Amino acid sequence: MGINFATEMVKQDLPKEVKMWRAVINNAIGDVALNLSDRKSSLLKMEAHHWIMDNTEDFKQVCYFAELEPDDVRRQYTRALQKNKIIFTDRQIKWKKYNDNYQKLKTIPTKEGRRELRKVVEYLRRLVSNATNKPIKIG
Repeated sequence: MGINFATEMVKQDLPKEVKMWRAVINNAIGDVALNLSDRKSSLLKMEAHHWIMDNTEDFKQVCYFAELEPDDVRRQYTRALQKNKIIFTDRQIKWKKYNDNYQKLKTIPTKEGRRELRKVVEYLRRLVSNATNKPIKIG
């Protein structure tokens, strides 16, 4: 994501606990760098992207434990997105939509409700099958 950011992440004189939490952030950055478009890789990538971009309390806490400012991490990540250092493909995004609806399908209590959502899930599955690995701009 950038020389300054990478240098900051691997400082040698940090406590082990801080290094461990920085490894968590590095792992998320590694997940968003995945270029594979299979279901598992796509979901890991999208989950890591949302973890960083949604600025949840969990993300903020990990950054504080890593002695990093969450806004700085998100800013560096956003720059990497803008410079196309991190890209998302049509198929990766469609895998996420499919999976979200598939997971929702499991929670629908009524047979009629499941039948309606199953149609949506089947449609989304066809979209995934026909999706390309063409890069898509996301923010």
